[in-house]
Amino acid sequence: LSGTGVSDMGAVNTFRLLLQARRNQWLKPAELEELQEKRLRAMVRHAYDNTEFYHHKFKEAGIRPEDIRTVDDLKKVPYTTKDELRKNSTGSMIARGVDLGECLITETSGSTGIPTKVVYDPPANDFSKAINLRSHIENGLTLTSKWAIFGDPHHFQKPRWFQKFGIFSPRWISVFDPVEKQVEFLQEFKPDVLGGYASSILLLARAVEERGITDIAPKAVISTSELLDPSTREYIDSVFNVRMVDHFGCVELNRTAWECSEHAGYHIDVDAVVMEFISDGEAAAPGERGEIVYTGLYNYAMPLIRYRIEDVGVPSDEMCPCGRGLPLMKLIEGRSDSFMQSPDGRIFSPIVWTLIMRQIPGVGQFKAIQERKDLVRILVVRDQAFIEATARQIVHDVQEVMGEEVHVDVEVVEEIPEDPSGKVRCAVSKVAVQI
Repeated sequence: LSGTGVSDMGAVNTFRLLLQARRNQWLKPAELEELQEKRLRAMVRHAYDNTEFYHHKFKEAGIRPEDIRTVDDLKKVPYTTKDELRKNSTGSMIARGVDLGECLITETSGSTGIPTKVVYDPPANDFSKAINLRSHIENGLTLTSKWAIFGDPHHFQKPRWFQKFGIFSPRWISVFDPVEKQVEFLQEFKPDVLGGYASSILLLARAVEERGITDIAPKAVISTSELLDPSTREYIDSVFNVRMVDHFGCVELNRTAWECSEHAGYHIDVDAVVMEFISDGEAAAPGERGEIVYTGLYNYAMPLIRYRIEDVGVPSDEMCPCGRGLPLMKLIEGRSDSFMQSPDGRIFSPIVWTLIMRQIPGVGQFKAIQERKDLVRILVVRDQAFIEATARQIVHDVQEVMGEEVHVDVEVVEEIPEDPSGKVRCAVSKVAVQI
């Protein structure tokens, strides 16, 4: 809940929206579906009437707003791509009458090397904060919790008036700071809630364990923005003696799904977004992997309809034991450009790399980069168990999974380069993979 330069009435509006959002989560699934589709129809009509981009896209497809009544009807609408967003996000995608000077204009992390601007007007920003706060409050955050978040300092903002009194007031930790500085701050601050990039929390946990630190003991640990693999989750849980929860989202739409204490899956914020799972051009069945396609339901300044985020997940038709009506997605498998494809056509989730590499002694940290279908480059930061045979074992184990026709280059490095945002992704593919 960071400041944006808007009036203090925004804070009042956020708290009002937060109360409503917390009530919404307990609605019955049918009631939530009705609410979602009502908001969908309103957004589609608005985008058609008020943005040059979607008016043209609908006309080109031969459809009108009244053709989109339900989530299933969205399949009539062409996708919005990341490239389209980059080119039009402060131009034809902005609704008529929006004053960019009054808006929050932020950027995606730019892990592709081309950052994208995202525009939130004050009402959208208030709504976004309410949805984000809901997922934190349901996982242990209180009005006055001591809350620390690892993040990109480029996105740090000035506190609002109420945050100066310690109300929903996170203290930000730069991911670019050395671990020593992060540890020093956290030992003094003693957070109740710790959040941010999973990779940053992992590095902190390692430092805490190695140094025998006992005075960093958050009651809740919440990761976001990166794939949280099972072994990382288990390790962080063991160090901090918690059951951490994972949140999912993106800069373009903020929070979109989150775990509750039951850990039965990720609750989808269907009162804020439509999340489609697409496999081979059709809706993925429950339990089937699909590319995530978003339609935002509240940002009238910059509507996003059928936006391909390039993440992959698995929808579920199960209900969470917690009793919330918000539906579940069962698994988040990460960015589609983290998936790799072998020459024989098999597709590998980024989770596979953790399962392979964590079993090899001597690997302190790693990053797998697929240069071609038959060439994978592995960057390795060695630990004390690294020996000459470690590199050969890496080659053997990777080829055992991906096939002997894949050439594996192992490079020992001092550190793994970060993305521009400060994130460290363990797998990146330069090969287009059709999920």
